[in-house]
Amino acid sequence: MKKFLAFFTVLSFITINAQFEKGTIYLKDGNTQDGLIKIRTLGGIKYKKNEDSEIKLYDYNDLSGYDIKEKGIQKFRYKKVGNNFPQSMKIVRLGKINLYSIKIAKREIVTRIRTHYSFIYFIEKDNVIIRVGNKLSKKDLQLFEDCPSLFNKIKKKEFKKSDVYQIVNFYDMNCR
Repeated sequence: MKKFLAFFTVLSFITINAQFEKGTIYLKDGNTQDGLIKIRTLGGIKYKKNEDSEIKLYDYNDLSGYDIKEKGIQKFRYKKVGNNFPQSMKIVRLGKINLYSIKIAKREIVTRIRTHYSFIYFIEKDNVIIRVGNKLSKKDLQLFEDCPSLFNKIKKKEFKKSDVYQIVNFYDMNCR
């Protein structure tokens, strides 16, 4: 029992201290700042210049986005979908059509221990962002009507509607 408590204490300490990651914030005034970033559960981020500096809270009112530079660079930008508040979205691919995602956690109801993650995709075309979920609907396919070769590949089922990344990639490489 003592070994378990010691292990749990060490694990908790590591988890608490590992939450801030190196990154860059992009302020709406065009300035950037490098420092340490922690993504807040209910939106926004905590930022500090270094380990010893004071924490500042930022959200979509202050930032256009931020990059996390641990384990490769992950880029996030605040994007507004419809009349909703801007959301922090991970950049999946930028090109003629931009692809963004939001990671959603789903816990098992019975055990509440096992967590499953899925992604909701958003496509930006002509400065309009559309939520497409985890697969394209018939309505979403209209985004690609200006690319007959892609449209035909989707109709012939060479691409599944769940192949969102591959479809956007093909569009960027071969269309318009």
